[in-house]
Amino acid sequence: MDRRTTPLEDVVTPCGSAGGVALWQKVRSFMLAGTESGTEEFSLLAIEVFRHQFKSNPVYRRWCGHLGWTEKRARDMAHWRDIPCMPVESFRWETIRTSDIAEASGPIVFRTSGTTGSHRGEHHVHTPGLYQLSAVQGFQSNFGPPSDDGAVVFGLLPGYLERADSSLVHMVGMLRKVGWCEAGGAPEDGFFLADLERLFAAVEAAVAASRPVVLIGVTWAMVDAAEAWRNSGRPALGEAVQVMVTGGMKGRREEWVSERVRQVLSAGFGLSRVGGEYGMTEMLSQAWSMDNGLYQAPHWMRVRIRRTDDPFVEASDGSTGGVDVVDLANLGSCSFLSTQDLGRTVQCCYEPSRTFEILGRFDDAEVRGCNLLIE
Repeated sequence: MDRRTTPLEDVVTPCGSAGGVALWQKVRSFMLAGTESGTEEFSLLAIEVFRHQFKSNPVYRRWCGHLGWTEKRARDMAHWRDIPCMPVESFRWETIRTSDIAEASGPIVFRTSGTTGSHRGEHHVHTPGLYQLSAVQGFQSNFGPPSDDGAVVFGLLPGYLERADSSLVHMVGMLRKVGWCEAGGAPEDGFFLADLERLFAAVEAAVAASRPVVLIGVTWAMVDAAEAWRNSGRPALGEAVQVMVTGGMKGRREEWVSERVRQVLSAGFGLSRVGGEYGMTEMLSQAWSMDNGLYQAPHWMRVRIRRTDDPFVEASDGSTGGVDVVDLANLGSCSFLSTQDLGRTVQCCYEPSRTFEILGRFDDAEVRGCNLLIE
């Protein structure tokens, strides 16, 4: 029995121009509509969002202009795959804002870790209601609704937890606040730094209460925890706990390929499967992998793979290349992002642009084209 009301039904008040409010309502309705929303519906809405952000987002418009986009070309857009994506590094140099879309509750600001340079990127989220809807509905579609016998979320997030402006910490706290937490638990009770014994006790208590556990953790900390769990002599967790890794080694260890991470965590915890979360400060939606490194994007998000030798040309199906993301939840900032991740799409039960692998990152994490935005 559900004991809570999820934010899917919460009343959120949009503000801005009439066109901005109407588009916000369309995107929210599309997100609520479920997976029956097909590719054609997504493409039409993505094009509408593109045209609006091309008009009302000055940084994105400037980027498109450097690539030769004109108002006529924007009007003639026929498919979402043709939409230009802006480097996520842009958030380090500019405030990325679609000027006439917001919510009455006011913005929240997330900042990147700053591990790749002295400038920390900032994502000014003027649509926190859409962000909450995205996080909750995306999580619920994979782990079920919050309920008295539903999943319990814990976060092992050292390096993130120390920062009040971490989007990952905000998301985990929000999921717990909505109801994916232990009986009587508070959102802040589910976070752990170095006290692995306290984490292990919380996991064991939830398992003893017949609650499935979702443990979301930064990769290097999860590797350490798996070793500690094995050395403690505790029994294998099997199906009782779903581990979801995110981020990398963050300089704590040499970077490992994802398959090695899954093998080590599976052996250490005695897990049946190891999953992952794909997201970033600049992106308001998350893709979840339940096993084998195959990420599934929500129906309001798509992934496009660009060629490594020509970033403006889409790679052929199944080829490895740079990951471009179209995330309609980014309505108040920029929905069309070019990342420095390497990946490939995978033919699966969903369309390939929603199922993908992350294989690593480009060696040069700074996009040269960003210089166009700060000249």
